[in-house]
Amino acid sequence: MRALMFPLDYPTALQGRRLASAMAGHAIGCEVQVHPELASTSDHVRELGLAGYPHGLVVFAEAQSAGRGRRDHRWSSESGLDLLLSILLRPQLRIEHWPRLTTIAALSLCRAIEATTLLKPAIKWPNDIYLSDQKCAGILAESFMGSTGNFMVLGIGLNVNTRTFPPDLKATSLRRETPHEKIQDRNPLAIALLKQLDQLVMHWDEGFRNVIEEVSQRSWLSGKKITARMEGRQVEGIAAGLNSEGHLLLQQSDGSILTLSSAEQVRT
Repeated sequence: MRALMFPLDYPTALQGRRLASAMAGHAIGCEVQVHPELASTSDHVRELGLAGYPHGLVVFAEAQSAGRGRRDHRWSSESGLDLLLSILLRPQLRIEHWPRLTTIAALSLCRAIEATTLLKPAIKWPNDIYLSDQKCAGILAESFMGSTGNFMVLGIGLNVNTRTFPPDLKATSLRRETPHEKIQDRNPLAIALLKQLDQLVMHWDEGFRNVIEEVSQRSWLSGKKITARMEGRQVEGIAAGLNSEGHLLLQQSDGSILTLSSAEQVRT
């Protein structure tokens, strides 16, 4: 594999052997790949899933040429600065519960950030992580069917060391939120994230109630008036918490509660 060469003021490169060694014996991270560049980590993992690769495979890329988020939005990042990864999962869980993965991933991200920095991230339902009221991470969970069985691909993009964003983009990074904008080493952050995921995925059935309680405490939307677009129609109300499956409870003006299992757009 071609070695990446970065300027001296760049963060340490992702170290595949270090990551694999740290995850030895864990289900998540049973195999770790680090690529200089991919079109999309999620598309790459999808192909590996169709080829029969095992549960827990993790693929990182230092850069993506066609990274994407929900609704095919582009996710762009300068090479060598951020965390861009996708994970192959073959859940031993009823398929109607597979959407829980997004909630689990959001909590894992928050815990990993808190474990490696002094920052306190919040979760913007359904799939974003916020710092200082700005987005720093996004999650994309997709399900697929193949001859080797059904599987999921969990894609994560976390702004770690990016310092500048387009003026119309409400985004930030861990480095921007850190005193003196200190460069962040992505390796311990990646290890913390994978270990949190490994722990929570093992208990995403019987332990999911505790996940919901912790996620609710970190909710960025809680108590805010929001506008959401779902199934082509617009709804408004106050974010009033999550139900047992992690769906958003929206209190409407007439006092009734509307349950949102997903939304195309959520604005405050």
